[in-house]
Amino acid sequence: MNLTPKAQIIERDFQNARAKANYAAFPEFARRYVKHNKDGVVLANTALLEMTVGEAELRARKTNDWTQSASLDDTPESIAHSPLVSPDTIQDAVEKLESVLTRGTEEHQEYAAIVLARAALATDASDRLQRVAHYLQNIQLPPARIPMGYNFALVVCGLTVKGMTMEEEGRITEAIVSYDNVSLLVQSNPNERSDELTSWTEHALYRAGMLKLRQGDQLAAIRSFRAYHNQAQVWPGQFRLARRASVYRHLAAALSSSLKNHGTQGNANSDEQSQFYPAALSLEIAQIHAYWEDSLYAVTTFPKADEKNWRVLAMVEQIVEDRKLIGPGNDADKRVLVETIYRASQKTFQSPRILRFLFFALVEMGQFDEAVLALKSYLDLAEINLKVKSTVAEEVLTNEQRIRLDIESEYDITSVMVEGSRLYGKELGQATEALACADKALSNIQQYLDKDEAKDLSFYAHTYSGIAYGLQAAHAQEPEARPLLYTKAIESFEKAIEIAPDAYEAHYYLALQQAEMRDVPKAIVSVKQTLGLNSAHIPSWHLLVLLLSAQKDYERALSICAVGLKESEWDLPQTDGFSASQLDGEDYLALRITQAALIEQVNGAEAALEPHEALFVLYTKVFAPEPSSLGESLYDIQNIRRRDQSDVEVNTGSTIVGRPRAGSILSVRSKSGASDIGQGLSASNSSNLDIPKANYASSITSIGSSGSKKRSKLIPAAAVSSGSSTLQKSTLSTPAAVQRPTTKSVQRTARANKVLATLWLLSASAFRRLDRMEEALRAIEEAERIDASNPDVWYNLGLLYAAQGDQETASVSFSKALALSPYHAACLTRVGQSYLEAGSLEMAESVLDTTTKSQGWNSAEAWFYLGKVFEASDRLARAKECLWYALDLEQSRPIRDFSVALQ
Repeated sequence: MNLTPKAQIIERDFQNARAKANYAAFPEFARRYVKHNKDGVVLANTALLEMTVGEAELRARKTNDWTQSASLDDTPESIAHSPLVSPDTIQDAVEKLESVLTRGTEEHQEYAAIVLARAALATDASDRLQRVAHYLQNIQLPPARIPMGYNFALVVCGLTVKGMTMEEEGRITEAIVSYDNVSLLVQSNPNERSDELTSWTEHALYRAGMLKLRQGDQLAAIRSFRAYHNQAQVWPGQFRLARRASVYRHLAAALSSSLKNHGTQGNANSDEQSQFYPAALSLEIAQIHAYWEDSLYAVTTFPKADEKNWRVLAMVEQIVEDRKLIGPGNDADKRVLVETIYRASQKTFQSPRILRFLFFALVEMGQFDEAVLALKSYLDLAEINLKVKSTVAEEVLTNEQRIRLDIESEYDITSVMVEGSRLYGKELGQATEALACADKALSNIQQYLDKDEAKDLSFYAHTYSGIAYGLQAAHAQEPEARPLLYTKAIESFEKAIEIAPDAYEAHYYLALQQAEMRDVPKAIVSVKQTLGLNSAHIPSWHLLVLLLSAQKDYERALSICAVGLKESEWDLPQTDGFSASQLDGEDYLALRITQAALIEQVNGAEAALEPHEALFVLYTKVFAPEPSSLGESLYDIQNIRRRDQSDVEVNTGSTIVGRPRAGSILSVRSKSGASDIGQGLSASNSSNLDIPKANYASSITSIGSSGSKKRSKLIPAAAVSSGSSTLQKSTLSTPAAVQRPTTKSVQRTARANKVLATLWLLSASAFRRLDRMEEALRAIEEAERIDASNPDVWYNLGLLYAAQGDQETASVSFSKALALSPYHAACLTRVGQSYLEAGSLEMAESVLDTTTKSQGWNSAEAWFYLGKVFEASDRLARAKECLWYALDLEQSRPIRDFSVALQ
C-alpha cells in the first residue's frame, strides 16, 4: 500500500498519539487519516475502539474508587486487577470495527484482532475468554518478523492478553510462556519505548513473577522480578509504584529464602551461579530494600486516626530479619538501619513495633543514650497497650495479625525488658534501672509466658539481675546493705545456672562475684566449670590467674596465664587486629598486663620491664580502628537513579541494574525529613573517636637513658579532660553540631585512655621500686598526658613523691586524686596513714572508718591502719578485730584487683 507523504505524516502522528494513549486526539486523527487514505478505515476504527475501551476503564476505576494501591497486598494466589467494564459501553465501537475488518490490509486486520481481544478481556461478559480466543486464533504471537513503533507495543499487548486469558483458564504454565515471551521481546528491543508498551510490559512481567511463585519455582520468579526491576529503571517515576512495592516485597523474600539456603540454586545456569553467592545476594537484598522503601513511601501517607500503616511495619520487619540473616555489617550498615527505622516512624504513629526495632538497632549501633530513650518510650507504650488491650484473644494471634493490628506479644515485650537490663547493667553501669528491667521481665515470664518457650529470656533475666545486684553491692556505702546485695547476686546467678547449666556466662559471673567477695575456693571451682564449658573464654582464664595469685601461688598463676593466652587468636604472631575480635583483644591485653605484674612479683622489677614495650605494641593493635568502622555501608546505595532515564543503562541480563552509591540514599533523604532525635546519626561514616597512640619510639627499658638531664617536677594541676578527641569530617554537609560519635565509641576511647595510662603507670611502678625516680616521673607524665582525669595517675605521683621524702607534694597529689574520685580507697588509706603518723587519731579514724565501710571494705591496708588507730587509742579489742580482718584480706588479695583487671 502506497501512501501519500501527507498520509504518512498523519499515520506517524496518529501512531504516536496511540502510543501515548492520548485519547482526546484520536477522533480528529482518525477523520484525517481516512480522508487521506481510504484503506485506513480499519486502523482508524481500531484506534477508536482503543479509545472507547480506555475511557470506559478509566470511568470504571473512578466509579469504583479503584487505584493501583490495591496491588500492595497482592499474593501469588490473588493478584488485583482493575474493574471490568460492561460490554454495552464498548459494543458500538466493536461492531464498527468488525464491520470494516475485511476492508483493511492483512497487517491492519491482525492488529485489529489484538485490540478486539484486549477489548473483550476488559469486559465482564460471560463469554469474554472465548471471544479473546476467537480473535487471537489465527494470529502468530510472537510474530516471525518483529515490527517497530506502536505495532511492537500491540504485539506485546497481544502476548499479555493471551497470557492473562490462559491464566484465567487455569493454564498457568502456558500463561507464563506467553509472559516470558514479552520479557524476551522487550529485552531484545531496548530502543522501543512508549507509554502503552510500558503498561503492557509491566502487566506481563508482574504476573509472570507472581505465577512462578504460585508454582513454587523461586528461581524463575527471581529472574522475572529482576527483569521487572531492570525495566522499571526506564519507566516514568510515578508509574505503578504500588505494584513495584509489591514486586520488591516478594523479591526481597525470595532472595532472603535463597540466602538462608546458602545461595544454592540447583537450577541456575553457570552464568547465574555467581549471582547467588552470599555476598552477591546480600548486596542485591540491600538494594531491593532501598527500592522497596522508596516505592512504598511514595504511595503511603501518615495514618489517620485508628489506622495502622501495617505495610510499613511489615517492610521494616522484613528488613530487620534480612539484616540478621546478612550479618551485623560495619558501623555504616548499622547507622543506615537506624535511619531506615527512623524514617518508618514518620509513616507510623506511636508504633511499639517500630520502637522495638529502633531500640535493638540503636543498641547494636552503640548509640546507648538514644537506645535508652527508645526503651522508655517502648515500655510506656507497651504498658498503655496492655491497659487498653482489645478483646481479641491476643495469645492466638498470628504474627501477620499482630503486624496488622500493631500489637506486641508478651514475648516481644519481655525480650525488650531483658535487653534493657543488659544495656543498663553491662553497658551503662546503671544498676537500679537494670534491676527494674530484669524484675519486670521475670514478672512477665511468670505471669504470661510458657517456661520452656521463655527459657532463654529467663536465663538472661536472672543473669543480668545478678550483674545489677553485684553493681549495687560494689558501690554500696552502707556496710549493712552490702552482704544482702551480694547474696542476692549469688542467688540470681545460681538460678540462671539452674535454668541453663551448660551456659558458661552464668558460671563466669558467679565465679567473679565469689571472687569479689573473697570466697576464693568457691570462685576457683566456679571458674573451672566455666572453662570446662568454654575453654576459649579469656576472662575466665584471667579470673583463674587472679584467684591463684590471691592464694599466693604466683608460679602456678604464671603458668596458667601462659596457657590462657594461647587460647586467644591474638596470641598468633600474624594477628593484625583485623582477623580477631577487638573485644577479645582487650581481654587478651588485660591478661598480658596481669602477666607482667606476676613476672615482677616472681622475678623482680627489672625482669618486669622487659615485656613492657611489647605491651605497648600490642596496645596499638588492640585499639586500632575497628574493622567494623571502616568502609561504606552495604546499604548505602547512593546515586542509584531509580527513574532517571538518562542515567540508566538497561541490562539484558538478569541481575539488578543500578549504580552503586558512594554514600547512603538514606542519609541524603534524611536531610530534609529525619526526626530530630535521629539527625545525629547521619553525620559521619565513622563512629570512632581518635584513639590515643602509644609513644614507644624509645624503649621503655631505656626511657631514662638521658638520666643526667634535669627534668622539672610534675606538679598536680586542675583537672582537665582526657583529650580533645575529634571526629573525622563527614563527606555530607551536615552541621558539625550533630556529628557526634556513638556512646559505644566514646566508651572505647575512654577504655583506650585508661589502658594506655595503666601501661605507663605499670612502668612507673617498676621504675619506682628500682629507685629510678627520673624514669618513673617521665612514665607518670606520659600517663597524665593521656588521661589527666584518671585518679590513679595522681595517686602514683603521690607515691613517687612520698618515696622521695616530699610528703607535702605527695599530699597535694593524693588530694588531686580524691578530687577526681572521692572514694578512691588507696588514696583515702594514704591520707588516713598520714593523719595517724602525724598523731591526729580522730581524723585518721574518721577517714579510715569511712573507707572501710564504703568501697574500701576489701582494702587490707585500710583495715590495718584502722587497727593501728584503735591500738594507739587503747581500744585493743577493736584493734585486734581490724588487724585479723586485714590479715585475712591480705591473704586473699590478688595481684591486681578483680574489678580493675576484669572490667
